[in-house]
Amino acid sequence: MEQLCRTLDRELDNFPAGVKFYSVRKLLDKFKCHRRVLDEALERLEKDQLISRVPQVGIFSNVTRKPDARKVLLMLPDWPSELVIEWGVYATQYTENHPGWQLSKILLTPDRDSICSITTDGYDAAILMMPSTSISRPDMLWLASQSIPMVLLNVDTGSFEISNIKSADADGAALACQYFHRKGHRRIALVQSEPHALPAMERISAFVRMADFLEMETIMIDCLTSSGEFAQHKAYLGMKNYLEEHDGRIGFTAVYSVSGESVPGIMAALREYHYELPDDVGIMAHSTEQVGQYYHPALTAVCADLKAEVEAAFTGLAAQLDGHCPAFKTTIPMKIMERASVRTCNPIN
Repeated sequence: MEQLCRTLDRELDNFPAGVKFYSVRKLLDKFKCHRRVLDEALERLEKDQLISRVPQVGIFSNVTRKPDARKVLLMLPDWPSELVIEWGVYATQYTENHPGWQLSKILLTPDRDSICSITTDGYDAAILMMPSTSISRPDMLWLASQSIPMVLLNVDTGSFEISNIKSADADGAALACQYFHRKGHRRIALVQSEPHALPAMERISAFVRMADFLEMETIMIDCLTSSGEFAQHKAYLGMKNYLEEHDGRIGFTAVYSVSGESVPGIMAALREYHYELPDDVGIMAHSTEQVGQYYHPALTAVCADLKAEVEAAFTGLAAQLDGHCPAFKTTIPMKIMERASVRTCNPIN
């Protein structure tokens, strides 16, 4: 309920005092919350004199702040991915610390909401995180036709003059390989725990190229995960099947997973065969900063620098809105988050 109160509080920045706020039905659909939770949040806002509720008429704003702030619409996929959650949190923190911006967030359900259904009226700019790294030409044309600056996250916009920000995904995988090499590991299992989509395949390919350059051996464990399947469970089955086929012998000193959220499944399978982490085998993943900090051992990861992405998005939008550039394309380097899941070992060559 506290989170909903804060979200509604920020939404009110878009409704000057005296203007009618969203209806209860619209709020329930927009924020996907229970009616009881929404009622409690509205009661809190009314107690704080941020809104007035008129029976049979509607909800009215009493807010008079941030009159000159630039209004940004942040559109995120409606799923509980750590990447989605963290990006939203960092964007909110940025606008709270920079008074010249105010942020509104909406969640898009991929199988229900099309890009062309988005309404950007009343906003000065928009940031859109796509549910996949591909986008259709009609959607791209629609985005290019918008009168406000639009920023796409982790999507290649090609020759279209649409701003985009993405992490250096392949470089991050190469960075992970170099990290293993520095720690003395020479035989690495690559766990493909995600569907064979372009980002995951680029990570694997970049890791293998760097491993070949460093004369390291890679062992591929493909979990054959399809879209919509529980990747953590598929990672568990993939590692377990590998161990069964090799009489419980691992043949590698460390594991690289293309997804941090799949790591608990990999850990569970290794522990069933009595391997200790990280003493017997290390593990590292492509992840975000928050994923893995409470795993045991805490996960070393190559991470998207989401704070830097948020900073680049708003800095770029400011330049666009001030007329300094028509569009911008930014690639953010990834970084190593070193924790406890990879030990230093003596290389055997």
